[in-house]
Amino acid sequence: DEILADGPDEFYDPLTCEIMRDPVWLPTSKNFCDRSTISQHLLNDQTDPFNRQPLTQDKVEEAPELKAKIEAWIAEKVAASKA
Repeated sequence: DEILADGPDEFYDPLTCEIMRDPVWLPTSKNFCDRSTISQHLLNDQTDPFNRQPLTQDKVEEAPELKAKIEAWIAEKVAASKA
């Protein structure tokens, strides 16, 4: 995890401050966060954690472009650490 400590801000979940592995888009607040983070939140509270607007799991959108960017960056960092 140390090799992933200097990632771009957009790669970090704003709620957990960890690198997102499965980013999703919250259309109600226009924020990204990790699927596991928002799934856990929605079990307890059916609102967007950023603006308290109603939000359900079926409204959360995939973020394949951001996910691909994060995966490519991680692969690059891992390869560089092995070199």
